[in-house]
Amino acid sequence: MSFNSPRVLTPQDLRAMSHPLRLRIMALLQEEGPLTATEAAARLETTPANCSFHLRLLARHGFVEEAEGGVGRQRPWQAVEEVRKIASESLDEEAMPALRALDELELEYFIQKITTWRQTRDTFPSEWRQVSGRGGVVSHLTAPELGELKKRLFALLDEYVELGRPSKRREGTAPVMVDFALIPLRKPEVHDA
Repeated sequence: MSFNSPRVLTPQDLRAMSHPLRLRIMALLQEEGPLTATEAAARLETTPANCSFHLRLLARHGFVEEAEGGVGRQRPWQAVEEVRKIASESLDEEAMPALRALDELELEYFIQKITTWRQTRDTFPSEWRQVSGRGGVVSHLTAPELGELKKRLFALLDEYVELGRPSKRREGTAPVMVDFALIPLRKPEVHDA
């Protein structure tokens, strides 16, 4: 898995992913690790049959897979560890509503996680409060400079994502969300020569 060589999602993948419960299932598996459909359903307040249906659909698109151990209803599922990229420039008009829906769902998820953090951070140990937080900056860059920044940030993230793989998790770790946007705030200024 690498941020600089992500899996490019097809329009069909995008449609499969842009569903509220499916995104919640994927987030739950990333945060907690392998779970059965019954365990996921209990945490997400839905039925095991509903969770099982959505897990199978996510598996068909390569977002989740069966984990080791268990059979039948006791079969655990895990998130596929990969970085995904949506090539919006290559999407057809029919896929754009799914992209907008996915954007909205991911933004809602981000806001919910930030809100939960703000409401509970005083319950975390001091060492976690000191190193957690949000930040932002506005800089004036060219498209190539923004591309270089993205490449360097992704290379740094790759190192830490590797540390968090299930096979490398250590005592004292916690799931940590790293989310950022590299977006132009307006179209670039063009000066006539």
